[in-house]
Amino acid sequence: MRIQRRGRKIEEFFSDQRHSGKRNALVAAQQRRDEIEHRSSHYSSQERAEHPSARNKSGMVGVRLHQQKDIRGEYEYSYWYWVAQWTDGRGRRRTRSFSIHSHGDEEAYNLACEARLKGLRQANR
Repeated sequence: MRIQRRGRKIEEFFSDQRHSGKRNALVAAQQRRDEIEHRSSHYSSQERAEHPSARNKSGMVGVRLHQQKDIRGEYEYSYWYWVAQWTDGRGRRRTRSFSIHSHGDEEAYNLACEARLKGLRQANR
């Protein structure tokens, strides 16, 4: 059983032999997981949005670089966008894209960041 809460990793093993079979070991692991879940507090949506994960390449949660390919006959064109995503007050995903070709890389990125922040403010998040 592996679980991570607030940056702390917890890892415990439940052997089949010690628990008299696979099913009992699974049940014991699930009970332990539920016990840890009950005692620990989760990050709020706001806290998660403030701390990008290690996989985040843009530096801002909810903003990503996107390449769209357009194949016309034997030619292939690439269009690059900075895309902002957030969840509105009704729980629906919202997306805004800003073309690097139209705005330039830095300006498109800044517009995407502003759009996400504005969307989050409007959703009261």
